[in-house]
Amino acid sequence: MTRSEFGYFCAGVAAGALGHKFYPQLKDKLSPYMAGAMVFAQQAFGDAMKDAMATVETMSRAGEPVGAEFFAAKATEEPVAGDAAA
Repeated sequence: MTRSEFGYFCAGVAAGALGHKFYPQLKDKLSPYMAGAMVFAQQAFGDAMKDAMATVETMSRAGEPVGAEFFAAKATEEPVAGDAAA
């Protein structure tokens, strides 16, 4: 661990201790902002899941491997134009 990493670790511990000490006060002040952030995060996650499911559906319609098969499929070697492999 370098000296700067140790400094960041100590700063994180100090910030965590202060956050724990002032949590009740911070909770009351920050709760409206956190509620808005959680709504935004839920919407963003939902949109990402919809996009992922649409991609999976498109791949399955095209007959391409989906899910675990996608990662288990071995790459086929295709010669690249200009390669002089003889």
